[in-house]
Amino acid sequence: MEMIELIDIKRYVWDFDIKKDDIATFDVVIIGTGVAGLYTAVNLDRRLKVAMVTKETIQISNTTLAQGGIAAPISSDDSPDIHYMDTIKAGAGLCSSKMVRILVDEALLNIEILLNMRIPFDLDDEGEIVLGQEGAHSRKRIIHASGDATGRIISEHLGLKLKTYENVTVFENTFLVDIITIDNTAVGVLLSQKEKNLILFAKYIVLASGGYGYLYKYTTNPEVTTGDGCAVAIRCGAKVVDMEFVQFHPTVLFHPMNKSFLISEAVRGEGGILYNIKGERFMSNYHPLAELAPRDVVARSIYFEMQKTNAENVFLDVTHLDKEFIKRRFPNIYSNCIKLGLDITKERIPVAPAQHYSMGGVLSDENGRTTVENLFVCGEAAGTMVHGANRLASNSLLEGLVFGRRIAQFINNHQVGSLKITSIISHKEEYENVNLDIISETELLREKMSSQAGIVREKDGLRNLLDFLIIKLDYLKNKKLQTLKEIEFYNMLTVAYPIVQAALTREESRGSHYRYDFPQQDDTNWKKHLTFCLNGWEVIDVNA
Repeated sequence: MEMIELIDIKRYVWDFDIKKDDIATFDVVIIGTGVAGLYTAVNLDRRLKVAMVTKETIQISNTTLAQGGIAAPISSDDSPDIHYMDTIKAGAGLCSSKMVRILVDEALLNIEILLNMRIPFDLDDEGEIVLGQEGAHSRKRIIHASGDATGRIISEHLGLKLKTYENVTVFENTFLVDIITIDNTAVGVLLSQKEKNLILFAKYIVLASGGYGYLYKYTTNPEVTTGDGCAVAIRCGAKVVDMEFVQFHPTVLFHPMNKSFLISEAVRGEGGILYNIKGERFMSNYHPLAELAPRDVVARSIYFEMQKTNAENVFLDVTHLDKEFIKRRFPNIYSNCIKLGLDITKERIPVAPAQHYSMGGVLSDENGRTTVENLFVCGEAAGTMVHGANRLASNSLLEGLVFGRRIAQFINNHQVGSLKITSIISHKEEYENVNLDIISETELLREKMSSQAGIVREKDGLRNLLDFLIIKLDYLKNKKLQTLKEIEFYNMLTVAYPIVQAALTREESRGSHYRYDFPQQDDTNWKKHLTFCLNGWEVIDVNA
């Protein structure tokens, strides 16, 4: 990369006061410390100088909450081809066959790498990996650790491994404000760390910042998931894709003291049964696979059953299963419910759907490259088109592994020249301050997203929500954003806009996107991907 004579940061969302001591240069900056970010880092050449940036701490991410496990075709009756077909089927016609092929073909290699790192996956008495069953998988292929704590176990082990790497610097409690670009090339990041601002320049930037679950009132995601990575990618000119496809997990604990705790898909895979508040089993009325139907079907079925019975929840029953098996297979779920006074070996679990995962994200190719040069993305922040309209359970951790490693390999093999910055200027514009109650506005946005862009959508609700977003975005675009909460709210609006606009545009029902006014899947007109960037909307044909 040639010497950059001048960086002008006046166009970013925050007036940035920066001191020389708060500027550093790295080879690679990774935003996010879930499995995608951590695994990318451990696969990078150890000679590279790497910065890892996390909004809170390494322990707080969606990965640490992932209970189900990693899908991989390792059993004797399974194969990458079977895993491929299950993924394609769940994706409702919108999966990229090329990307799915990469996902399933490289699954075993990455599991082998984790085993060599001594990740303690659950083993049977003969030392073989225990495989779980989950909805829409035609084989048992879910690898887990400590029963239902797979994400946390992997994150802890990768995090501990990285702490031994002298080439890696971790920036905790550090907020991503924006990405610095020159001529459509990413050259650095603007960060806020406690009471000071930072600029990290880098040859390569990797967004592994997770999803945007906190846009919704009820979500399994932590509060940090405000879509910051996706929002800054949009602002710096990157394309996003498939934003209308938001996955709602069907079984999230519905308890007065906790309405965000995930009751894993694997609970139904191991024999859990759903009942409505009248004590009636209902899933067979909606799908021949009953409780093992794809999760979008189960979530929607529960939604409609709650509407029919005028209830806020349904019940998931495992009391007919062996008590010791439940405690052993689901120790995390069992212990968390016990803390709330609920013994799942004796009582049915009150559950309701909640936002869980985003299939869409920043458009990327097979090596994680975005449409902005030297900007990469992986994990839930990425729009790989591997999940199509509906993610197959436990393919998400696998996606982070496969494409995180591919990004690392690409960077290892394509190292650019040195990056030198000679000067930086920052203009102090006389913008007005934000005159909004940001906490109230954020909660209003989350309520509107849940009610009007949630499990079931229709034109009038989406139009109303889109008008709300446009008004708020127009108000904030020339305001002086001074606090992290103001930037988070701006980020949430920035991400919500393409979600809602795409949901309004797609006049059909497919996978996780259900239009009450267009309930049928329309392959003639809508078997395609919608992409959005600052220049407008484009269409990508399936498997293009």
